[in-house]
Amino acid sequence: MQIYLLRHAQTTSNIGIYTGKDAELTETGVEQAKRAGMFFKDKKIDKIYCSKMKRAKQTLKEIKPYLKEISISYREDLKERSRGIYAHKPEEYKEAFEKFKKTEKSQPFEAFFRPPKGENIPDLEIRADKVFNFLKKKHKNEKILVISHGFFMRFLVLRFFNLPMKEVQYFDIHNASISYF
Repeated sequence: MQIYLLRHAQTTSNIGIYTGKDAELTETGVEQAKRAGMFFKDKKIDKIYCSKMKRAKQTLKEIKPYLKEISISYREDLKERSRGIYAHKPEEYKEAFEKFKKTEKSQPFEAFFRPPKGENIPDLEIRADKVFNFLKKKHKNEKILVISHGFFMRFLVLRFFNLPMKEVQYFDIHNASISYF
């Protein structure tokens, strides 16, 4: 399997911060996505998997004119970490996490905080592992493109190198960056 990972381009809500909002691409983000499209123009991609979130779909929309007709699957499991009921409420998320720290003396780290209807880091790790195994099994001899989100893709990269999940803290994946494995 050969795989390209493309993080969605810059959005109005993630210029330097994570808010959990599924915002529109900025002008810079549109330009980033078009440039990514130019990169993929001569690549022979067999299949595209794209997160169902708006920013990933908009990134794909901007690169599609540079690609030939390719089968596309939109997948829920490629989404960013879910902050559940606090998805668009960063202040409420912080308050809930502070309460969690006081009650969970054995696991006071944000990694273990699972907001209602959301995910914690071990949940994200399990999801990334399932996606990785699916891609490996289904696309042994193909080139695929996955358009997803920075935090989730960091966990996916760790699966490629069979590294422990705690290594996620040592690298980042920037908007519209392309990784190849």
